[in-house]
Amino acid sequence: MHHVIILGGSYGGIAALKKLQKDPNIQITLIDRHPFHYLQTEGYELISGDTYFDHTIVNLASLCANYENVTFKHTAVTKIEPENRTVRLEEGMQTYDTLIIAMGCVTKRFECDTQVYHYSSGPKSLRGALKLNRFFQDELYKKLESARHATENFNIIVGGAGLSGVEIAASMQHFFNHYYQSNTLSCETLNIHLIASRESVLHGMHPRIIEITNKRLQALRVKVHTNSRIASIKEHEAVLTDGRKIPFDFMIFAGGMTINPALEDFEAQKNKKGQILVNTYMQCPKHDALYVIGDAAELRDRHGKILPPTAMTAMGSGALAAENIMRSLQGRTLKKADLHIEGIAIALGGKYAAIDMKFLRFSGYPAYLTKKMIEKMYKWPLWWLARKGFRKIENCNL
Repeated sequence: MHHVIILGGSYGGIAALKKLQKDPNIQITLIDRHPFHYLQTEGYELISGDTYFDHTIVNLASLCANYENVTFKHTAVTKIEPENRTVRLEEGMQTYDTLIIAMGCVTKRFECDTQVYHYSSGPKSLRGALKLNRFFQDELYKKLESARHATENFNIIVGGAGLSGVEIAASMQHFFNHYYQSNTLSCETLNIHLIASRESVLHGMHPRIIEITNKRLQALRVKVHTNSRIASIKEHEAVLTDGRKIPFDFMIFAGGMTINPALEDFEAQKNKKGQILVNTYMQCPKHDALYVIGDAAELRDRHGKILPPTAMTAMGSGALAAENIMRSLQGRTLKKADLHIEGIAIALGGKYAAIDMKFLRFSGYPAYLTKKMIEKMYKWPLWWLARKGFRKIENCNL
């Protein structure tokens, strides 16, 4: 049996697993320090209180229990040794014939991190999303209970105006607006500041999508600061590069990403973000038996343009890595990458979204329904498999 280890139950890791498990000659071990697959595309609704946390996860042990040739290990990776084809874990070690690294990335901190760290959080993990949600709920309760708190200004800074920053700011502001309106309270005491380092939010996207987003943010009353970065932090006040000072009660990092800390010591060619450089087959150039997928790798399209980290590119790279592992075992020519983004769905608070399908761009409630349909088409089959796997585990324990 050819042993494949997949590090990370991410979008890419799950895509690779689903393809590899079809080959009975391959034994798969999925390793993740979390027992669940976090549906990050729905994490922003969790932050704003529009969904429950159990709606944003898929149990990995139950999912893997569906397959005879798949084993799940709930543990953290401490070191990867490609020379020995070994992965060292917090609990023991594992050897492999082929390795897939799908460990994703983490929220990048600003240069003034040492000062900001105690005030802030990032949205890329379930723990971070839950922390933000609890914080907002606590603040709403304070304002409801206390006349003094109800009249105090409350400022939130969202650092970074890419997809994550825009979705978080819009979802949070809509949540607060809805809460205050439903309780006949004023929402003028809440200010969400979105900091954009470029001349507009969603820099690099189609002008029509940027226009739609700007109008929506304005309607929600999100305060957008363009062409500016956070230069320094003093107490609970952010100083921007243009000299403006914004007092804040809480800060959310959404200004980029960096490599998973577990991969920092992994010796390979990396870009400025720490992402591992791969060849056109998704292999680490120094090691043919090692594939890197998803956000952990620098992914490019057929023209050499770097692709943004999305669930779609992660799944595409995961499926390609699995395909090439199967081809190599069969002695066939490896398949070159042809990764691309077919469309982008942007949550803009409540039942409002924007869709960019290149040939078609639209927004509002129809876009929201389209986004939800895409999400359900992905997670419902996984939930069904997880339920089947759970019943298998229960029967084995009887």
